[in-house]
Amino acid sequence: MNQIRNDETDLFELFATLWGGKWIISTFSLIVVLLGSCFLFVKDSVYESKLVYSVDTTPPFYGNEKVLTDFEKKFYSIRVFKDWKESSGNTLLVFEDFNTTEIIDGFVFSKGEDEQLATLRSERDDYSFVLLKTNQLRILNDFFKYTNYINQALKNDYVVRAKDELKIFKLRQKDLAVGDYTMSETIVLLDRFILSVEKGTNVLRIQNPTIPEKVSPNSLVILVISVVLGGMMGVFITLARSSIRKREEQLDKA
Repeated sequence: MNQIRNDETDLFELFATLWGGKWIISTFSLIVVLLGSCFLFVKDSVYESKLVYSVDTTPPFYGNEKVLTDFEKKFYSIRVFKDWKESSGNTLLVFEDFNTTEIIDGFVFSKGEDEQLATLRSERDDYSFVLLKTNQLRILNDFFKYTNYINQALKNDYVVRAKDELKIFKLRQKDLAVGDYTMSETIVLLDRFILSVEKGTNVLRIQNPTIPEKVSPNSLVILVISVVLGGMMGVFITLARSSIRKREEQLDKA
């Protein structure tokens, strides 16, 4: 029973001490909240938008993975970008803003994803997207146009190769005395691919960018942390002052 009373007394004294230092706790909380608010004010906001794309029509000589790899190569090709920029006219896009490398004092270094305006992501085989770190609608639209330009370039490249292979297979078929089923099937697939693309089918299905969402900094989380941190600092100072005061009282009595 004495132990319970002592615990109750200690708990009461703790609450009394904290209540007595409420202004200290409040002041520290306010100071840290103001510091957190200043951080939010000077910190640049980070927005993200997704431009989702997937394979629509695969040429007979390639698989989906090869098509996506070709798209990535063209996306990060300075030559392709310059060709698109010349054909599209006015644009806010700068290749160095999303290139995977940068040159410093003549040396080439890899850039981190946080330094790139756009990065290619693939979460599964049928879900690939360009992660765009901006809320400027014009830049989002420019990336949409750029990816469609690459889509058209891929389509042109694949059609040229399909027609070349079709000529080769047809010549070989004429040289054979007996028709080869595999070769005939390949010819049919090539014909179907060429016909499908010429009718307007694309190699990739590209969706419009999603509405930009703010991902950093998280204002609510920072303000909550500021309140908690400031309160903890105030509590620590209050308890420390109380402990020092009791120690001084004990020394005076002694």
